Amino acid sequence: MSAAVAAGTRPRRISLADLTRTGAAVWIVLLAAVLALTVADAGGFWAPANIANVLTATVVLGLAALGQHLVVLSGGIDLSIGSAATLSALLTALLINGYPIRTAPVVIGMLLLGGLIGVLHGLLVARVGLPPFIVTLATLYLIQGAAFTISTTPTGRVTSALSAVALERIGPVPYSFAVLVLAVAVVAFVLARTAFGRQLYAVGGDPAAARANGVPVARVLVTAYVLAGVLAALAGVLLAARATVGSPTAGLGLELSTITVVVLGGTSLLGGRGSLVGTLGGVLLLSLVSSSVTLLQLPATLTDLIRGVVILAAAAIFVTRARR
Repeated sequence: MSAAVAAGTRPRRISLADLTRTGAAVWIVLLAAVLALTVADAGGFWAPANIANVLTATVVLGLAALGQHLVVLSGGIDLSIGSAATLSALLTALLINGYPIRTAPVVIGMLLLGGLIGVLHGLLVARVGLPPFIVTLATLYLIQGAAFTISTTPTGRVTSALSAVALERIGPVPYSFAVLVLAVAVVAFVLARTAFGRQLYAVGGDPAAARANGVPVARVLVTAYVLAGVLAALAGVLLAARATVGSPTAGLGLELSTITVVVLGGTSLLGGRGSLVGTLGGVLLLSLVSSSVTLLQLPATLTDLIRGVVILAAAAIFVTRARR
């Protein structure tokens, strides 16, 4: 009898599924990658310039991934994040065109544009009842088409002050990294400390049950897409600041990268379950993979190949285990 009691009180072992759900798994992989790169080229990897490159790469991807994280938690997906960032980057440079007095109004305008795109997505999903995949796939092409209609070549010019935010740094830390840190703090607070955060998990887990318990499902969905749109637009502004000009292909592939880091971080694509810590780990891992290609002087064509291997390995090891 005492043995049975002892067995019943024995602490449960932490499984791989537990590590995945909490977002710890991707950080373990990230730590392994850091150790491997340290062994391969310690001087080059820990050089301030390389650390700066990694952190710079996390800013745009991180901002867009925060928005994708919110949408995926709601049970949806946003395939238009890259196009929204592209349009924002193009219009930022085109409208500012080197005039400092235009900087603040244009940046605010881009954030409002991102919010309006999010309102459209939210209403079509929540009110009309269209699948998020179809809605955002359609707007991906619509927004990208609008960008190419405006210009097919790089155009416009941002101010030196705006470009300094993206290009200058203190030691290995770029100024723009502070924007990401602030955005992470806000999203973390919203998810952990507000009614909207609790409702978002409820809607993603079971929208019918959430509605039955008085949760304003439509409002929660619209808010999630609005936040994603604003964050995508902010990412676009920083893309323009980094390039100093606007490009109609600035955010190409960003939507797939954001989905990748969300999945790597253990967030369920079915909604209702996910860790912001895990998504941030995915952002760092993907940024590290991209920068390591340059660090190790590998062919640039290997970047996508390495990303694919990382995604497949994570899906095979972590995602499938998380279902069990």
